Amino acid sequence: MKNLSLFILLLIGFQAVQAQGYYLPVSTASDAARQYYYDALISAQHADIRAYNESIQKAVKEDPEFFMAYAHRALGMVGLGQYDVFEEMAGKVLAIPESQLNPAEKSIRKALEILKSDAKGDLFPVLSELVSAYPDVPQVYDLGMFVNYWIDNDYQAALENGKKLVKLDPKCSGCYNMLGYAHMKVGDMKSANTAFKKYIELAPKEANAYDSMGEYYMNVKDYKKSVQYYEKAAELGMEPSRQRAEEAKRLMSESN
Repeated sequence: MKNLSLFILLLIGFQAVQAQGYYLPVSTASDAARQYYYDALISAQHADIRAYNESIQKAVKEDPEFFMAYAHRALGMVGLGQYDVFEEMAGKVLAIPESQLNPAEKSIRKALEILKSDAKGDLFPVLSELVSAYPDVPQVYDLGMFVNYWIDNDYQAALENGKKLVKLDPKCSGCYNMLGYAHMKVGDMKSANTAFKKYIELAPKEANAYDSMGEYYMNVKDYKKSVQYYEKAAELGMEPSRQRAEEAKRLMSESN
């Protein structure tokens, strides 16, 4: 998927049953809210933004003080550059009493306070704090990759966090998607190809996996293969991929 859709890939996961191992703890007492939150993150993993928004909205309806659901949206808005929306979301997050939060959420709260003061503020101390407290929780490195990629534009650091992430959770399909984009940003196209292949292997029915590979082939100017992958993504329901396939066809025609 185009990078525009990747902004939301902050806390990705792949099965709700693995939540305890993959995710940082959340303080909600509502099982329904927690499940909607996990559903949202799974949708985000595969760039289904509509389903993501619906699930997040359901999560906060079930628990109007669901810190991590609001925080996820807020951080995503910073990554997208929608600072007005971030201000709104951050206001809701920071209004939740800190006494209700667990240690992980208190760290995330610090990050939001920093970003509210400066959208390009230094989050390294917060990330280090989370790594120290939760060294074996994949979501910590997912968060690090998001911050590095979308806020700091430090793609090498994003790559390092991505490698740690897939080492901890080698079956997390969406992790390879972001890892592939990080490889492309630093110019390692061979490794990017390997990452996107792994994404397809782990999520063969997900349209976004083929869209990402289509973008990879656009970047290496193999327009014929790009068309094939974009058309596969469109076939699986990702309608914007159809337009990308047409663009790849145009470029293929011009290059002949």
